[in-house]
Amino acid sequence: MASAARYLALNSGVKIPVLGFGTYMLKGDALKSALDYALFIGYRHIDTALSYENEAAIGDVISDRIRSGKLSRKDLFVTTKVPPVYLAYHAAIDSAKMSQENLKLRYLDLLLIHQPWGLVNKGDGTLRPTDSKGKRELAVYDLTETWHAFESLVNRGLVNSIGLSNFTARQIERIWKCATVKPSNLQLECHVYLQQWELEKYCSDKHIVMSAYAPLGAPGNSQRSSSEQPLKDPVVCRIAKECGKSPAQILLNFLVQRKMAVITKSGNHDRIKQNLDVFDWSITTQHKKKIQQLDKNIRFFGFEWAVSHPEFYDEPF
Repeated sequence: MASAARYLALNSGVKIPVLGFGTYMLKGDALKSALDYALFIGYRHIDTALSYENEAAIGDVISDRIRSGKLSRKDLFVTTKVPPVYLAYHAAIDSAKMSQENLKLRYLDLLLIHQPWGLVNKGDGTLRPTDSKGKRELAVYDLTETWHAFESLVNRGLVNSIGLSNFTARQIERIWKCATVKPSNLQLECHVYLQQWELEKYCSDKHIVMSAYAPLGAPGNSQRSSSEQPLKDPVVCRIAKECGKSPAQILLNFLVQRKMAVITKSGNHDRIKQNLDVFDWSITTQHKKKIQQLDKNIRFFGFEWAVSHPEFYDEPF
């Protein structure tokens, strides 16, 4: 069976490790233990965001490993994101510098606009501003100006590659037309129930690498019936049994075989190790066809707070 690539080439000339260790909702000692173990067994791509409020803990683990000689900075790939409150030009630059300081890094490997749906910057560090009724305070920013701020960070050597997250093709196209440094990565929700084929075709044509978050369907984030959980899907479980692998490994292998980076997240050491075993084997062509038939266009991250924003999913893909 064919092996999947462990690295993908970004159009910036940098290689991104296919398997990323996601840190969303992980904090404190639990995060440090999970991340340290992940780095120990071979993960080299760390995915975080300023809005996760865990960059400082990640920076502690990274600096400890580098200082002890257990890890070289050049072998590590760190992705972080600028939140919706900091999409104005100078705020975006300041956000990147905050992340850089938190992570204790002289440069960031990949910086993404976290979401195109802006929020009001109150100037006090509030990342999720709300009005008197508890609703998020939305704001519209010129995303091309945000992008020019990102380009200035690249030109100053503070960031190696830049990209987008949760953007549609139309929004990407707007950035692409104004960019002197082109987007190299699009991070988005992608799994067997939301396979994103049209957006994948668009990105492939522009040599933009896609990174899938929630590749297992975000099993820990909501209460759903078994019919809405990819890990419990009968087809996935049947294929897993035939391949002698876990359902999680089948879901991840399906994506890495599509030449897509995947962001996995777990605080459990056994699952962290299991998720790493997705490269030196492949599901069959017949298995792939069966999995493709599972596409239901189901999103597990609805971003309900942003639905009234004019930038909110303004097209089918």
